Amino acid sequence: MVVINKADFKVLNRYCVAFLALFFTVCAGAGETVSPGQWLERMSVALQEQNYQGVFIYRRDEDLAAMKVTHVVDGQGTREVLETLTGEARSEMRVTPLVKADAASQLANIDHYYTLKLLGNDRAAGRVTQLVSVMPKDEYRYGYRLWLDQATGLLLKSDLLDQKGDVIEQVMFTSLELLPPEKIADATGVENSFAMPDPAANIEPVMPKSRWVVGGLPKGFVLLDAYSNNPNKGFDHSVYSDGLASVSVFIERVKSEGEAFVGLSQMGAVSAFGNVDAGYQITVVGDVPEVTVTTIGQSIKLVTASQ
Repeated sequence: MVVINKADFKVLNRYCVAFLALFFTVCAGAGETVSPGQWLERMSVALQEQNYQGVFIYRRDEDLAAMKVTHVVDGQGTREVLETLTGEARSEMRVTPLVKADAASQLANIDHYYTLKLLGNDRAAGRVTQLVSVMPKDEYRYGYRLWLDQATGLLLKSDLLDQKGDVIEQVMFTSLELLPPEKIADATGVENSFAMPDPAANIEPVMPKSRWVVGGLPKGFVLLDAYSNNPNKGFDHSVYSDGLASVSVFIERVKSEGEAFVGLSQMGAVSAFGNVDAGYQITVVGDVPEVTVTTIGQSIKLVTASQ
């Protein structure tokens, strides 16, 4: 078993959130043969409607870690409690407001950038699943094999694949319990702490006297959402997605030259690119190949706006 340090836990936590909130869309039609795209839509609906608690295994190369997740949804967004079961004991709670952008339109066009196939039935966490293959058509995305619960549409197992089809990372539930409303408080133990933050709190227009422009997004990637705190503090966060893969862009003032991150970094499937422009640290992070974060990061420019 791998010993999870603080840095690894943050990556696992990020991966879990991405794994649990992979798509944002609307429910597929029923009563006919379900296409691969409709299975993905079923999964996204399940992630927005189902409350559950489970244990999953995360594997990267020879590293293996077990984690417990409690996932709760309401009209405002999703809430997760993530706990390590191997290595150093760690836990964290994350609250994610609903995404503002209409990602359903992205998912409708996902076959422009991926080849989708149904690969038959299998089992995961003791439940019957539909196996779906999602393979990229260019170098800017990874491929996926997804095991979707036939009864609920929940994602029970996921293989992340490189351009050769080799597994980079794998997440697999070993147990899953659906939580009825009356069991949510007992499962989380932190009901009062699960209040959804006001998405408008401390959010102001992004740098009113200037703006950042991303000029080199790969085809299919569009802005899902953007956040900014008080411009005097200089922090902006934007999320881009093709409906499946997502990339976060962070822009903040550089505190000191010694703390600046410039160049490429990779940990498992997570690629990061850093650059400094006009005294600002630009960091691009996502579950995408290095070429994707590099292309996006190098295209970000500060453009002075007219008063």
